Amino acid sequence: MPHLGSLRCWFIIIQQTLEDCEMLSMRDIAGQRILITGASSGIGAALAQNLARQGARVIVSARRQDRLQSVVQNLQQEGLVAHMVPMDVRDPDQVTASVPQAAQIFGGLDILINNAGIAYFGEVSSISPTSLKDLIDTNIYGVIYTTQSAVSYLAESHGMVVNLSSTLSKRALPLLTLYAGTKSMVNALSDGLRVELRHYSIHVLNYCAPETETELHDNSLHDSNHPLPSPRRHRAAPDVVARHIIRAIRQERREVVANAGFVWMARLMPNVVDTIAYRRIMLPYWREPPHHSGS
Repeated sequence: MPHLGSLRCWFIIIQQTLEDCEMLSMRDIAGQRILITGASSGIGAALAQNLARQGARVIVSARRQDRLQSVVQNLQQEGLVAHMVPMDVRDPDQVTASVPQAAQIFGGLDILINNAGIAYFGEVSSISPTSLKDLIDTNIYGVIYTTQSAVSYLAESHGMVVNLSSTLSKRALPLLTLYAGTKSMVNALSDGLRVELRHYSIHVLNYCAPETETELHDNSLHDSNHPLPSPRRHRAAPDVVARHIIRAIRQERREVVANAGFVWMARLMPNVVDTIAYRRIMLPYWREPPHHSGS
């Protein structure tokens, strides 16, 4: 019977070979018409800046119009091509109206980047229906709504859908379970869409981002019994993450998982990861279990 280590080495070699083959077809960023959701700050704003500097024509979208205006003004002051279309991805009617408006600016779309998202910190047993709905509406339905509205334009240009997922989608951690669950759904959407849209020559990239220094932490929904912890771990800079995403776009990768070492550790030693997560995350936030509602 082959040794597990040997099998893993062969898997890595095969995976690298396939990735090298993918790199043979490079997408030119210059001139691409790109719609980015959740672009008022963080990774979205960094993507807009880096893509525009590489010659892309960007349309930034988010709920916060004042922040969007600031992003666009900064880019235009550099002589770059950028426009804004305010949009709440949770609202299907608004998305249905806004995506065509964005496409009209440059006469079509080449790339849709589904970056909008929110996080939740707390236990599954204590999340409110309102917070749960907001989490699912933004992280799952938002991806579906914008993709549905953009497909016809992307089919014309043989374009690309880029879905921003998370490393936690590959291995959930306590108190981030629901957030990880919504990102796992994004992974599944990417896998299925990749085949469904193949007939239209639309490429799908799923990017599982690392923990990043953005406003996602500060704006996270959270259980009142679990206040947001102060981030002590090193978090990636948005500009660095954006550059990695753009490289994956240029290489037309299928999926990129940042912090793959953590994912492999979770697969090879799941009980060890469970124990570490329990001691480092759950115990500091332990509380009495909820009482029976009928007693």
